[in-house]
Amino acid sequence: MRFSVVVVSLLLAAMSPLPAQSFGPAPDAAAQREILEVREAAWRAFFTNDVAAFKRVVPDELVAMGWGGGPWQDRDQTLASMREFAASGMTIDQLHFPQNVFQQYGDAVILYTSFHLVLKGANGEKQETLGRGTEIFVRRNGHWAHTGWHLDTVGS
Repeated sequence: MRFSVVVVSLLLAAMSPLPAQSFGPAPDAAAQREILEVREAAWRAFFTNDVAAFKRVVPDELVAMGWGGGPWQDRDQTLASMREFAASGMTIDQLHFPQNVFQQYGDAVILYTSFHLVLKGANGEKQETLGRGTEIFVRRNGHWAHTGWHLDTVGS
C-alpha cells in the first residue's frame, strides 16, 4: 500500500506543470540587469541610428532574424537597415519588454522576451508592433555582448 502511495505521488508530481522559475539555470540579478541594459541599448541604438552605441553592444558576428521575414542579417546588413529606418523619418515613441525569461549556460545567456514597440512618423501617425524574441548574449572580457536575435510579431 505504501509503495502505491509513493508511486502515485511521483506520477502526480511528474505531471504537474513547472513553476515559472523552472526554466533552467538563470544568471544572477546583477547579470540580468546588465543584459537588460545591453538589450535596451541595442534596440534604442537601432531605432535612433546610433552606430557607435550599436557597435559597443553588438559584435561583428551578429546573426539577426527580424520580425518581417526576409534574409538573415549580419552586423553590416543590420547597420544598413538602421540607416534605412532613419531615412524613413520614423522615430521610436515607446519601447517596453513586458516579459523576460533567462537561461544561462556558462558564458552564454538566452533571453526569451515579449516586446511592445510604438514608432511615430514625421506626420504624427503611430505604428504599433507587438512581438516575441529570442535574444542571445555572450560574456566576453567582463561584459555582455548581444550576439543574435530572432523576432516575430503577434496580433495586437
